[in-house]
Amino acid sequence: MTDEEKKEYRDKLVEDCMKYNHIDYDDDKDIAETMVEAIASEELMELIPNFDPYNLTARQRLLVYSFVKELYDHREKYQNGTQQLTNAVSTMLLNEKYGGSSE
Repeated sequence: MTDEEKKEYRDKLVEDCMKYNHIDYDDDKDIAETMVEAIASEELMELIPNFDPYNLTARQRLLVYSFVKELYDHREKYQNGTQQLTNAVSTMLLNEKYGGSSE
C-alpha cells in the first residue's frame, strides 16, 4: 500500500468514526484523528497479534469506533483515571487479542 493509499484509508476511517460517533464539529476532527491514530496504530497494534492498521476487520473497525466513542464522550473521566471500558468493548478486545471467532 502506498503512502497516499494509507492516508486515504486513514482519512476514511476517521470520517466513518466521526459519523458513527456523531462527532459533528469540525473543531473536533483533530481530536478524533489523534484518538484513531492512538488506538489503531498504537494500542491495538500492541494488543492484537498480526494487527494491520491498514486492513481492519469489521470487528477491529468497531473496536476503533467504540474506543473513540468512550474516549470522546468521557474525556474528563479518563483524564482523572476513573473510567474503564465497557464490557462489550472489553470482550471484543479480548476476542481479538486471544484469537476468538471473527468474521
